[in-house]
This record gives sequence, C-alpha cells and structure tokens, in this order.
Amino acid sequence: MSFMSWYFTLLICGLFLIGSEIFLPGGILGVIGAASLIGAAVIGFNIFSPVLGWLSLLLILILTGLAVFIWMKYFPKSPVGKALSLAQNISAKDQDNSPWKPGMKGIALSDLRPSGKALIENRRADVIAENGTWIERNAAVELTKVEGNRIHVRMLKEES
Repeated sequence: MSFMSWYFTLLICGLFLIGSEIFLPGGILGVIGAASLIGAAVIGFNIFSPVLGWLSLLLILILTGLAVFIWMKYFPKSPVGKALSLAQNISAKDQDNSPWKPGMKGIALSDLRPSGKALIENRRADVIAENGTWIERNAAVELTKVEGNRIHVRMLKEES
C-alpha cells in the first residue's frame, strides 16, 4: 500500500470515526479518529510539497471542525443526547398545578416565627409569615402568594 492510499484511508477513517461519535458517544472512537487524522496530516507532509502539506492540514482542520459542528448541532437532538440531557422547558401547566391559591384562608396551627404550620382550607401546610412577622397560634391567616414550594401568609385583621 502506498503512502497516498494510507493518507486517504486515515483521512476518511478519522472523519468517519469522529462523525460516529454522534451515535456512539464515549470518546474512544473520537480519540482513534483524532489519531487517524494526525497520522493523515503527518503522511500528508511527507508525501506532498510543504505548501500542499499545509493545505492538507488546513483541509483536515476544516473537515474536523465541520464534523464537530455537525456533532454539536445534531447530538443533543438524537435519542442518546436526549437521554443524557435535562429538559429545560417548564410548561405553564407545571407551574399551575399547585393546590394553593392566593386568597385561601385558614388558621395558624403553630406560632409562625416567621415560619410554621397552618391549616388552610382543611389542609396542613408549611407556611411563612409575610414580611417576617410573627403570627400567634390559632390566628386567622390568608394565603398571599406561592413561590415554588414556599407558601406565604398574612394574619387577617379581626373584625369587630
């Protein structure tokens, strides 16, 4: 086998192995592919003139960059890429499923200093008093806002 056929074999195999990382991630194929491309570049400098050797190296770098670009563009959308990454979209449905709504009323089951337990519409909840105020046990409270898993309440004014 001549050096020219080795050059093309290493070049094609290297690009194929780096491209196959899209479907078989793990790094081993990429390392072997990179070694093949380095071997093709070394052979290119030995069989071509210095100018063509540099052009060969430039071509290898461009093709490798293109393979990496394609890998980064399509790998996250592949079944393996989806399995390895977290979903970043939170739908409105996920945010609206809370049973706690502002305006609900209940009583403090413990002193809220500023957090504690409350019974809101016959359901126990860990709550936080609004603005860090202290609310005494058995005081009437109203839910003011829900932030994630934090339920904020305020003491209701007693009516005369």
